[in-house]
Amino acid sequence: MNLTGGLHWHWRAWRADVQWAQTRIEIENWLQVQAIDKDHLILIGASAGWMMSSAWLSRFKYVETWDIDPLAAPLFKMRHGSALRRQGVRLKCNTGDALTQLPMLLREQPRAAIFFDNVLGQIRFQTHTINQTENRLRTITKALRGRHWGSIHDRMSGPVERSWMTTPAPVAHTLALGAANEVQETQRWLGHMGAKSPWLDHLTGEVFKEGTEVTHMAWPMQPDYWHWLQAGWVTP
Repeated sequence: MNLTGGLHWHWRAWRADVQWAQTRIEIENWLQVQAIDKDHLILIGASAGWMMSSAWLSRFKYVETWDIDPLAAPLFKMRHGSALRRQGVRLKCNTGDALTQLPMLLREQPRAAIFFDNVLGQIRFQTHTINQTENRLRTITKALRGRHWGSIHDRMSGPVERSWMTTPAPVAHTLALGAANEVQETQRWLGHMGAKSPWLDHLTGEVFKEGTEVTHMAWPMQPDYWHWLQAGWVTP
């Protein structure tokens, strides 16, 4: 099941330009303050770069994207290619499953920074059980030990009260991740977004280790169905 690919997805993302604007700005603001001392970026789950900033991508000398959707590469080049060329950034767009090939990519590109663009939260839909999802996420994060890497992903998602469909999304919030504030933070965000049952846990609560500074953002993906995004960056 591919929730972020195909013609229907790209049409929806194009139509939602205004609706997603605040989330896109918050993602850019978060990315711009990350201290990433790398020239090469591997962007996994890039899609067409709908939520990415050309300005942030231009901080690198070489950007390499991966996505299983065959439409992602040409649309990413269409959206960001000209801006990156003007800044002298080399861009290579690959079509394939980078999660499966991750160990090989890490070996071949030992100095690249890795960024997962709204892909780790989708693993929930690619496995049959909760245990399989959690095990696959643990395998991915274990492989990344000693690397500069970051991720923005779905933490939870679900329907919102009708009155919230025209309410501005809550602003981004940064905190140090820890079991002590997990329940409080969950209640805070679900309350801020006017969540109504049932909400789906994307099982990404342990992608980042306790103590990692993470930023939470609201993404009104559809007027009546919102996502709670979690973003973090890990340095060795």
